[in-house]
Amino acid sequence: MKDLSKGASEFVRGTILDTNILISLTYEIKSDNDAVINFVDDLEDHGIKLFTTVSTRSEYLDFNRRMTMTERLRSMLADDSEWKISSVARAQIQSQSGQLKRTEQYGGDPVFSDRQLKKIKSAFSAGNHSGNAGWLKLCDAILAGELDRAEEDLNIRGINYFSQHEPLQKDYFHTKIDWPEAKRLAETTCLGLSDAMIINAFQCSRFPFMVSRDFDIGYAVLASKELKDVVVPDSVAKKYRSYHFD
Repeated sequence: MKDLSKGASEFVRGTILDTNILISLTYEIKSDNDAVINFVDDLEDHGIKLFTTVSTRSEYLDFNRRMTMTERLRSMLADDSEWKISSVARAQIQSQSGQLKRTEQYGGDPVFSDRQLKKIKSAFSAGNHSGNAGWLKLCDAILAGELDRAEEDLNIRGINYFSQHEPLQKDYFHTKIDWPEAKRLAETTCLGLSDAMIINAFQCSRFPFMVSRDFDIGYAVLASKELKDVVVPDSVAKKYRSYHFD
């Protein structure tokens, strides 16, 4: 692990926002939407620049892809839906929607997983068939341009993409982002590689802290005295009290 005392003494007024913060910031039905908006506004009021990494931005866009498809597919179950779909496709959407209700009961988002979307996709013909809409036409009508709009939401909020390849950001880093370091982070607490890449980018930056509501990211930071701080909501911080970190 990097020795942060070398070359990282001067901090930059900036921070990385984790994927779950980006989602809570832009997804109005999240219970902490208002709290996250207020917190991010406070960061900006204090002159702290906001950034996403390639991992956080891709995960945020992926969530928006699944959310958009979920909402439109479930709307096809309505009697007045503009879409004509087969009985097999309708049955699969109904089945997966039933599972979503159970997910919501346990505090999850009412958004289909990729596994569920694959099951629904398999119930559709690729092209239009027997008067029923095909999957490719649905995707074109539902998703075309949606990811650009989701990304623009971040740009409007002043949340920038963080990259060592951006010449204007070279002073934001104290060392080069290196893939082996992400692997070492993953090995320490069985952290997912995507989360490990986010933390590694943060470690290589001159930012004093990152913002997350991810239990695993906070856990990884608490498990190592060499990692910089992560700011988490009180509800997440309370969960660590019984884990007996040194």
